Amino acid sequence: MSIAALPRVDGRHRNKALAAARRTRAVELRCQGWTYGAIADELGYASRATVYAIVHKALAAQEACETEHLRELETERLDRLQAGLWDRAMAGDVAAVSEVRRIIEARVRLLGLTSKGGLEQEACVTVVCSCAPGIGHQRPSLAAF
Repeated sequence: MSIAALPRVDGRHRNKALAAARRTRAVELRCQGWTYGAIADELGYASRATVYAIVHKALAAQEACETEHLRELETERLDRLQAGLWDRAMAGDVAAVSEVRRIIEARVRLLGLTSKGGLEQEACVTVVCSCAPGIGHQRPSLAAF
């Protein structure tokens, strides 16, 4: 389907077939790397926020045929970003560690791996001890937490 085949519609309309075609086209354009703003301009949506909501709703509902392709594409992009930062993060670069953490969180959300989606949330425990080594120092039991 070409872009010209879809008429530009401003505001709300009742043509469900046209709305479905525009949603599908929005996902396809996002897969091609278009920005949400450019998609909004091209298809006549009110704002880029509207396009963002439509694309993410399509991802959740598995509405468009290109949905799985977009999910794979975005996962690959996140993988490449993480690979580019990984060595710096492992070397202790705090900014790189923060960015890698954000990339991982984005991947978890994209793939639906939140506690709602199936992964159990685990508590993270940090223990700080000011005792001098060898002088009454005992490692606390994690069961206490």
